[in-house]
Amino acid sequence: MNTYLLNICLFKHYVYFNKDEKHCFFLNFFRNLNIFFFLMIFMLMKSIEINGAMHEGGGQILRTSIGMSAFTGKPVKIFNIRAKRCNPGIMPQHYEAINAVAKISNAELSNYFIGSKEIEFIPKKLQAKKIDLSISSAGSIALVLQAIMFAVLNLKKGKVKINVNGGAVCGKWAAPLNYVKNVLIPVLARFSYSARINITKYGYYPKGGGKSIVEITPSKLRLINLLERGSLINIYGIAHASKELKDKRVAERMCKSASKILNEEISIKPSINVVYVDSMCKGCGIELFARFDNTILGSDGLGERKIRAEDVGEFAARKLIKQIRSNGCADEYLADQIIPYMAISAIKNAEKSQVSVAEITSHAETNIKIVEKFLPIKFKIDKKNKRVICAVKHE
Repeated sequence: MNTYLLNICLFKHYVYFNKDEKHCFFLNFFRNLNIFFFLMIFMLMKSIEINGAMHEGGGQILRTSIGMSAFTGKPVKIFNIRAKRCNPGIMPQHYEAINAVAKISNAELSNYFIGSKEIEFIPKKLQAKKIDLSISSAGSIALVLQAIMFAVLNLKKGKVKINVNGGAVCGKWAAPLNYVKNVLIPVLARFSYSARINITKYGYYPKGGGKSIVEITPSKLRLINLLERGSLINIYGIAHASKELKDKRVAERMCKSASKILNEEISIKPSINVVYVDSMCKGCGIELFARFDNTILGSDGLGERKIRAEDVGEFAARKLIKQIRSNGCADEYLADQIIPYMAISAIKNAEKSQVSVAEITSHAETNIKIVEKFLPIKFKIDKKNKRVICAVKHE
């Protein structure tokens, strides 16, 4: 900007003292030079535009775009937010997700309100902070944390601490918070990612009311190469339910059903903790994890009205068996959540990153398209071998 102003001053000075037509060449030169600097400034300030109706047209587009904007420092404008959902626009859980990333990146926002279908996010400097978030609905805590978890990887020092009040620890359309705690973070820890989650209160649909504390210590990711999962070590999990369901032994029934299926189908007896928790409303769920030498796979089952506890446990067990038999290192949740980390890893290490997946989901494909708009990388999907490959683009 200083160069641009200096050139304007020189140009005006030259015009005042040199009005002869023979100096037109020099006048045009300075004029064009100023236009060049103006265009450069304009290009640097112009927002990346993201159509929220692309692919599945859900909240994933919003979260990944905001997170990548904060990580790269590039402004973003998102329109048609959640256009393919029955209740389009920003919902309370999306509002808080944006709020969290805005706080650590000191961002300026426009059209930032619940129900908004278009938003502009202009990040400034990332800062390590303590953040308090309040989720008024039963929105997924895990999804609120999703964007901030990779956005902070460009912090040079410090630690981010997030206190979350409200929300649900598990939901029908999202990975449970126990999944983030027991799969995403431990798998990323193999590549030098550092974070921890403490669930202090469980929240269920429809009232939410969950509480958790999250601490993230930014670090340089090592190269993510996850192609061989090694041997299966053990299967473990947690069956949880509100205390109001203790008399009906809901958690025990989920646990027993899941254990029976796993033992019958793959001859493994899992270790599943049974817990009853204080919560604002009735609810239950089960999360299962398969630990291998090099990775962890996860699955879950969510309790709902008119669905027996035994069926919830069986659903989670069969879902985990499917992931195990896929031979992939990343289950269906991790396949899309690891995409931003793969890109950042490839950039930081100047090498290609590779992950074998159980399934290439539409969420993964959406994340790929978004991340490619922010970083000089290119993803390749090898559907035959079920691999996702991320390489740095060389201009």
